[in-house]
Amino acid sequence: MVSNVRTYLRQRCSGRFYGRRVNCEYVPALPARIVQIFLDDRRKIPYLLVWRSPQNGTVREIVSIAREISRIDPSDWTGWIEIKRPDHGCTYIRIVERSLPRNGGKVRLIVCPGCRATRRSLYGWRPGGMYTTSAETAPLWECRKCLGLRYSSEGGSLVHHRRGAIAQVIEFLFSPLTSRRLKAWYPCVFASPQVAAKALFPQSLVTDFRDRLP
Repeated sequence: MVSNVRTYLRQRCSGRFYGRRVNCEYVPALPARIVQIFLDDRRKIPYLLVWRSPQNGTVREIVSIAREISRIDPSDWTGWIEIKRPDHGCTYIRIVERSLPRNGGKVRLIVCPGCRATRRSLYGWRPGGMYTTSAETAPLWECRKCLGLRYSSEGGSLVHHRRGAIAQVIEFLFSPLTSRRLKAWYPCVFASPQVAAKALFPQSLVTDFRDRLP
């Protein structure tokens, strides 16, 4: 089995994509808007993020995010955060503030630790495992391109075009005219590990975060 993502992308079968493919909609996503809510919290307490399976509601990923104030960067920085897993795996993420083109607004973006580009989301899993669509935990939280993830809409159309009267009847009776656009897999956000433990999972899974409480 070849686990190299680039090797899979070079393989073609009759002009079509062949090989390992993992869509970013099926892996845990950390959006910049959640980070912005965390940084705007005046209590300055750690947050707990929990990704539950859309199929059965089981906990698939859990991290804590906390402020990291020991790092200094250029003048456009607004802070650093630490993303920590229960197995003590940590990723330090830089947060920058950028101006919006209209009305003088500003938005916070996440800097990918891999390519150093500003992104709206980072992802915690990468392609890997037994099957071509399997994913495994990535060492760092990085952007879609760095992890070799793809959009579900790549290589296909979200709209089924009608081709005739008979096709219209078949589409009307048996299939929708448009495909459902998949949504990103965002986490449940908790400001207290104790509340998360009571709501979602056993107490033993959050003992690693007790030293972060004020």
